[in-house]
Amino acid sequence: MTPRLLYIHVPKCGGTSFGSAVRLAYFHSQATISLGRSRAIREALHPGLEGADKALREAEIRKVMLGSLMTQGVKCISAHVHYSAGLHQRIDPERKAVTLLRDPVARFLSHYAYVQRNHPDPDRADTLAAFLESDSALRYGSTYLFFFASAYQHTTGNFDAAMQTARSNLARFSLIGDLSRTAAFRSALRQVVGRPLISWERNRRPGRRPSSPADIPPDLRARIEEICAPDIALYDYAQSLPACV
Repeated sequence: MTPRLLYIHVPKCGGTSFGSAVRLAYFHSQATISLGRSRAIREALHPGLEGADKALREAEIRKVMLGSLMTQGVKCISAHVHYSAGLHQRIDPERKAVTLLRDPVARFLSHYAYVQRNHPDPDRADTLAAFLESDSALRYGSTYLFFFASAYQHTTGNFDAAMQTARSNLARFSLIGDLSRTAAFRSALRQVVGRPLISWERNRRPGRRPSSPADIPPDLRARIEEICAPDIALYDYAQSLPACV
């Protein structure tokens, strides 16, 4: 029997292609969670929020939307949504949770390039060096903490507890992939799903790729690594788990 699946799509980790593939494999019972819909609900319930507060409120709304899909019995859910051990354990403990991660510094740079390209903002620092001193940089540097513990490094009241929650949650996953090993992840994902998966690339930037860590001056690279320290620790922990391929 085809297992029920929850694909946690962390931004800028290659999840658009794989998430689309698994949803197609579950064509008759699949769903995502609309960013526009959760944003509209958040704006109605909590108008005027900015920065981390806005992101955290919207993430909570998206978890409620996830819970609704799970209670409906949707077989495949693939979305930008936080993992919730409570939802998983109490509503559908047999559902397989999977995700795809990426070197945190490379993910940080890809995220920065993406928003600069697609979401220009006159209030955002216009150079990478200046951006690294912003609140947004701290959020980008703790994206894994955000998705697996619903916390940011600079806003949580108990950083150590949040990191432990993220580790515990990652340990519940049936499969964790790495963007540098997509062939291994695709093969393992096929084994989990138990049916063929179409191989395609979506949401890939045309032309020149975003700056890689090797392109960054050493002083900025060191600052990015400092900012990404929580995600680097969680990424390294995930690599040690039996579910990681």
